[in-house]
Amino acid sequence: MSQEAKQLKVLPETEQSQVLKETLQDVMKDLEQKVNPKSAAEGINILTTIEKTNDQSILLKPMQDGANEFKKRVGRNMTYSEMREMWG
Repeated sequence: MSQEAKQLKVLPETEQSQVLKETLQDVMKDLEQKVNPKSAAEGINILTTIEKTNDQSILLKPMQDGANEFKKRVGRNMTYSEMREMWG
């Protein structure tokens, strides 16, 4: 049995499956798709709603939720460069 396989056996089962199935890039791509508008029209609608309601949380809450999910899945806060890569 390889050294890597031995190391995986000591991890709890939930961590094992996460290590085997998700890379950092997979997590970032998934969160980027969840948070970013799917089209220019959707982005304009979000900005229009923010302007009408004066409620910036419409834009900030999904990004904060994404950051929280990133921390849960990766085990650390995202770096500034990771945040910029996903959400500009």
